[in-house]
Amino acid sequence: MRPLVLKTKYAFHTLLWALNPDVVFDIGSMDGADSKRFRSLLRDADLVAFEANPNNFRLMEADKDIHDKRIRVINQLVSGSQGIQSFYIQRPEKEAPGLNRGTSSALPRTESGMRNEEVQVASVRIDSFITQNYPQSSKVAMWVDVEGFAYEALESMSGCAENIKLIHVEVETSECWPGQKLEPDVVGLLQRMGFILLAHGKHNVQRDLILVHRSWYHSKAQGEIDTLLKLSHLAGPAISRALSLVPAKTYRS
Repeated sequence: MRPLVLKTKYAFHTLLWALNPDVVFDIGSMDGADSKRFRSLLRDADLVAFEANPNNFRLMEADKDIHDKRIRVINQLVSGSQGIQSFYIQRPEKEAPGLNRGTSSALPRTESGMRNEEVQVASVRIDSFITQNYPQSSKVAMWVDVEGFAYEALESMSGCAENIKLIHVEVETSECWPGQKLEPDVVGLLQRMGFILLAHGKHNVQRDLILVHRSWYHSKAQGEIDTLLKLSHLAGPAISRALSLVPAKTYRS
């Protein structure tokens, strides 16, 4: 099937509401804004925000709204290996207001007017994290925005791919970080794990993908998923706002 081209954020919201997962992982959270939005759609799900940048993490820890919305914040890098890894905080050569907090990555990047501050952070695999923290969770959703490191972050779920039902991930179609894996590599990895690409954003170089696991899609949910995607294509923002007024209340089978 040919993927739909649409505003993936709103389509993900509708599918998230339909899935009503046990757990949502917001990987590369930056400021918790997406997790806060997920809480408006999901009353009962566990929300876990991973943020490797220690500066962003401290700001999130101090955010009362994050705590009030029961969002668990973890200062770890989601990676294919566990231990300690380098993480690169991108800073302007001359400090200026309006710094983008979301451009740092586990991959160093050379960019005019910017410098990389290397720090050491703990890394974790998603499959190990689920086994240790959510062993009974059979419906997990993931929002992944990790600046060129998507392949490595997604590879870390290989031991529990059946548990992951829905993924929204930012990828690149051409190299932005030296040596990074590109969209065909990421899609190929996920297809081997049993995922189906349903939609992508309209941008050419850096864009978002929506994939669902075939165990969810080829169940009774297929018709609902297809319908929600088509509706999101037509009126995504309005549907997303409407669903936040009637958040999912109970876990569906």
